Amino acid sequence: MNEGNSFEKKENTPVTTETLTTNDLIEIVYKGEHTPQDNRFLSEKDGGVFRHSALEDISFHENEFFFPIIKVGEKIVGLSKLQKDPFKDKSLWIQFLSIDPQFQGNGYASKLADEIFRFAKREGYSLETSSYTEIGYEKLKSLFNRLAQKYLVSFIDKEKL
Repeated sequence: MNEGNSFEKKENTPVTTETLTTNDLIEIVYKGEHTPQDNRFLSEKDGGVFRHSALEDISFHENEFFFPIIKVGEKIVGLSKLQKDPFKDKSLWIQFLSIDPQFQGNGYASKLADEIFRFAKREGYSLETSSYTEIGYEKLKSLFNRLAQKYLVSFIDKEKL
């Protein structure tokens, strides 16, 4: 696991970011079982809260992904997925960024985006967005561009779907 920044919430519960490997995330979510031990990590169609595909879909390609997360205390409240670009060396696609709806409105998406760019800078990756959803376009496009400048990360920005 790669350590990230630490933030403090009003109740003095630590808020931290870090970037996990596929195996790290699977260990946290599955805890050695065959199904997620935290239903928030099911696919959205199965009642999960993060907008992503089911985690079992990633286990066959474990070296292709990184997962920036944000935690409040020990609870993961935000998740992003970075995929290695199969056509370019040292380039990552930002697949999604999702915050648990119960924790939205606290600036966690901005902190998680910061972790994405900090990780890319530290590990020598360039970044590229996948196509934005309407809400992602409104909330993340300008933030990603500001963070690319802040961290001096090569960044290719796409348009919305």
